[in-house]
Order: sequence, then C-alpha cells, then structure tokens
Amino acid sequence: MNPVEKRIAIDQVRVGVFIRLDTWMDHPFLFSSFKIRNEKQLKVLRSLGLSEVWYSPEKSDLAPLPPPKPDAPVQSAAPEVDPEVAAMMQALWQEKRARQEKISRHREAYGRCEKKFVGSISTVKHLLRNLFSQPHEAIEQAQMLVVEMVDSLLAEKDVLLHLMNAKNGDEGAYYHALNVTMLALMLGREACLSSSEMVALGMGTLLHDMGKERLPSQILLKKTAWTKAEANFYKQHVVYGVEMAEKLPDLSPGAMEVITLHHEMLDGSGFPGGFSGARIGKLARIAAIANAFDNACNRVNPADSMTPSLALSIMFKRDSAKYDTELMQHFVRCLGVYPPGSIVRLNNEVIGLVVNVNPGKLLHPTLLLYDPRVPKEEALLLDMADAPDLSIASTIRPADLQKHVFDYLSPRNRISYFSEPAAPARRTPG
Repeated sequence: MNPVEKRIAIDQVRVGVFIRLDTWMDHPFLFSSFKIRNEKQLKVLRSLGLSEVWYSPEKSDLAPLPPPKPDAPVQSAAPEVDPEVAAMMQALWQEKRARQEKISRHREAYGRCEKKFVGSISTVKHLLRNLFSQPHEAIEQAQMLVVEMVDSLLAEKDVLLHLMNAKNGDEGAYYHALNVTMLALMLGREACLSSSEMVALGMGTLLHDMGKERLPSQILLKKTAWTKAEANFYKQHVVYGVEMAEKLPDLSPGAMEVITLHHEMLDGSGFPGGFSGARIGKLARIAAIANAFDNACNRVNPADSMTPSLALSIMFKRDSAKYDTELMQHFVRCLGVYPPGSIVRLNNEVIGLVVNVNPGKLLHPTLLLYDPRVPKEEALLLDMADAPDLSIASTIRPADLQKHVFDYLSPRNRISYFSEPAAPARRTPG
C-alpha cells in the first residue's frame, strides 16, 4: 500500500479522484489504479457493490466529496444497474477478456522467440569458437544462421522486436555479435537492402569483432576508464579482424567492408582510419549505428550502461554528425521512440518495461506493467495501440526504481533483442 493513500467511502468518489481497487480480477477496468475521468466510469464503479476504495491525494485533480453522515446507510451491495451502465459493464469485461487472451498469445509468441534466440546464441558461440580450427564449417554455420534471419525478416511485412532475457557473465561477446547482427538486419530491411546485401551485412556484423580475440581480457573486461595506451591497443582489434577475415573462405566484399569500417564515423571521428563521408559504404554505416547502440546499452560495467531510449536519443541528437541521417531515421522507426528495455511512466502513473516495438507505431510499444496485486509471473502486458487514452509521460532509469518495482519488472543488466513475425490480426466472424 502506498503510505499516502487513504480509504474513502464509495459515495465520496467523483470525477477527477484517483483511486485504487484491491484486486485486478474482480472488476472490469483494465487497471486497478486510475483516475475517474467521466460520469459513466463513475457509475460503473458504483455498480460493483464496493463500500470503500483507496484514494491518492497526490494523483487526484480534486478532493473527494465529504464523507457520508454517520447515520447515512453504507453502500455494501451492488445497486440496481440501469441498462446503459450494464451495457458499459459488459463492453469493459469483453475488452478485458480480449486483452487477457492477447496477453496469453503474446507470452506464447515470446516463448517461441526466446527458444530461437537461445538456439541462435548457441550457434554463434560454437561458430566463433571454431572459426579458425574449423573455418569452412564455421562459415557455413554463420551463413545458414544469417540466411535464416534474413529470410524471416524479408518474408514478413510486420516484424516484432522483442526484449530478450540475456544472461550476464563472460559470454557478452556472443550476445553482442548476435545483437548487432539483429539490429543491423532490422535497419537494413528498413533501408530496403537487397537480399544479397542483407546476407553480406549479416555475415559482416556477426564476425565484426573477431579481432578482439587477439586482445588481452584485462583490456576487454576492464570496468574503469582505459589509459591512452589501452585505448590505442583496443582500436587495433579492427586491424586484427581484417587480417583474420582475409584468411577465411568465401567472405564477400560487403562483409569485409563491415569488418573493416564498423567503427568509422561520417564526421571522421572514428577509427582506425579516421575515414569520413563517401569513403564509408552503406553497409558499414548501418553496422556502425547498430554497433554503437549496443555498445552504449551494454557496457562492461552495467552501471555505466545507458538506457536504450537515452542511447538512441544521444545518437540521434548530440552525435548526429557521426551517423547517416537517413539511416538514423530508419533506426528510430525500427526501435521506436522507446526501444525495448526502456522503463517508462504512463500518464496514469503506472510504471512499465517496454518489451517490444509495434511496427509503424513508434509511440505505442508493448509494456510489461508493474502491479503488485498481480503475481510477477502473470504480470500484465499492455499493447499501447489498444489504449488510446494512455501515453508515455517519462522514462525512468533502472537505478531510480524502488527495489520492489525493480525486482518485479527485472530490468535487464544486458539488453538483447530478437525478432519474429508479428501475429496476424484475428478476423471476427461476419
């Protein structure tokens, strides 16, 4: 219970008062906490037969009505409901049940996607570890994985980008390789690359950091700032990667371009060549955006990681000279204004974790909602496209969450993404 909340009689509730109900299942409203916005909503509330509700002074537009006189009868049973209120009640229950079914379908889809993600991570781990002991087999595995991802992306008009529950530990390189590949291919699809360009992009991004194999772990895993010498040594991983790539069988020129130029920036501030403008091809520009975003969201020290929304905002605004403007616009369309992994506060004060982006609806992602009255394992999912009255009021840093909210939402220390075709809309009989 919120310590500033107070119990008030149901007769004290009026339009503009923010209330909270004790359960989620026993009423037709989507949320257990909400502001009464109109008389119809108030009539439905009073028809539930409640005697009291919780009231939040801080979130209300005005105070409740005065309490009933001591000798006034207390409402304890549902009053007789007029036909208009009954129709509203039925419509609300139908909508709530429909959303519960949608939540169930989303969980099933997420389970399928997570299974594919885990399988892909295993493949990436195996092929990168065997890249030079079994080069032909490793490249064949990489090719098969990339072609599968490309075919899935190009075959579907709408693709959902899911937040994945990636593990922490010493396997960050495998998550990074798959993450950058997934993000780059999403961006390449949005930029209308051909199928062959997509495969070249995917092969390049999957192998873009293989030169790090020659760097000492004390540099790669260092959680404090590098010395100048360490930073210069780190930049050598691109040179090493190119040398290694030249020894691999059948890598396309496009894949080589990505491995060579994935750290180069349009304004010349990148490395190792300090190239700029036209010297950087389209595939490398795409890889640079995906690589920079994932690096910003997944620092070696999780405390230094940016939230996805902050990373995207900085890249789009402060660092705009570094990246291709048109491609950055495409990237925002892929990730939404609030990318998966962002924690947001809605205009009704509910807190949620963005779990996937709705194609074509940048301001309407799907959220995992914090509600202490709903078990964590059954946490509600809200597709904001289904709730036109709701909007995102602000983003929240995970470190600023209260512990019980953090534990409920379980924000990821490592942000990882994977995609799947969006479920087709259900047809209604008619």
